[in-house]
Amino acid sequence: MARVLVLDGHSAAALAFTRSLGRAGHWVTVGSNQGIHSPANFSRYCRLSVRYPVPSQDASVFAEAVLGIAREHAIDLVVPVTDWTVLPLSKYREQFHGVSRLAVGPHSALGFAGDKFKTISLARELRIPVPETALIQSLDELNSVAANFGFPVVVKDRFSARWEGNRAILGSVSYAYSRDDLKQKVEHRLRAAGDVLVQQFVAGEGIGFSCMCVEENLCLPFMWLRLRETDPRGSGSSARISIPITGEVRESSSALVKGVGLQGISMVEFKRPHSGGAAVLMEINARPWGSLQLPISSGIDYPLHLANWLLEGKLPPQEIEYRRGIVCRRMVSELTHLEHIFRGTPENWPIPYPSFFRTLWKIAVPWYPGVRYDDFWLSDPRPGIEGLAQWVRSHLH
Repeated sequence: MARVLVLDGHSAAALAFTRSLGRAGHWVTVGSNQGIHSPANFSRYCRLSVRYPVPSQDASVFAEAVLGIAREHAIDLVVPVTDWTVLPLSKYREQFHGVSRLAVGPHSALGFAGDKFKTISLARELRIPVPETALIQSLDELNSVAANFGFPVVVKDRFSARWEGNRAILGSVSYAYSRDDLKQKVEHRLRAAGDVLVQQFVAGEGIGFSCMCVEENLCLPFMWLRLRETDPRGSGSSARISIPITGEVRESSSALVKGVGLQGISMVEFKRPHSGGAAVLMEINARPWGSLQLPISSGIDYPLHLANWLLEGKLPPQEIEYRRGIVCRRMVSELTHLEHIFRGTPENWPIPYPSFFRTLWKIAVPWYPGVRYDDFWLSDPRPGIEGLAQWVRSHLH
């Protein structure tokens, strides 16, 4: 069995990787930023915990630290999970030749997928529905396009992490509810990052499509629906359910993934508008995603298939008939979702929040047929317990 280093131990995807590869018999080390809480470190499948410098502060120092860990522990495969570790390791991938394999795709494809404006532009070329989006590089440009948008307007950075040399400017997403609010938020991001995206708000259900690309083959398609989002205005999901694949989403996702040139596992995010019509593209993730445990629980073990391909050259099946109707929840995110609902609908938000008591009832029922958890496992309880304890501590301060 292989020796694997999983990075970003604070993330739900890192915990999913750790459990998947550990259960398969691999020796798993979990790495995480210095000074950050890392639930994956507490998994029974984590054989060793290591810390490394914060990647966004100096990518070269981070890559050097990971390389040192890989050499010291004879690591066969390094798995970065978030944008803050994927791109730095991809940039310095040559240093890992002869030491460890990196679970990263082609550098050009990663850069393309990380650029939200490029992915929107590609989708337009492919005639895939997208929100009305403008790239703003000055306040003069904002004034010329603002009249085309209703409120609220989404103000988001072009990159989740914009790398300038070895340092990263971390991206953000916010909502503007008036012209003055929009001008203030855009001006702030222009000073920080140089440009920003202004995007039409799309009210609808979140849909995810994932797959694994090997050369020209798109394998292991999977699809899910978000039941609840950590932040009801829009964020990663706190609960989601596996659903049948629709031809429309599959075709759009396949065209995008192949157009970008991705390899390995990736996911494409859409919204299905409440008003009806085709699913609208939100973004592409060319890396593991937060709800990764759901396809694993439904029968598609992406981490294991990826490791088998990278380490042994074993090709994944074209398709697996996965279980539909599997619900996967993350308890700390469910509690944060409930906290948002309790505070009530934010001022000027166009969609009423769900009922607090109805949401409380849904979250309070711990189990029903088909329910699984990202964090709480009876066979591996400590990550869930430690994550909940950290959530409680953060709310007591």
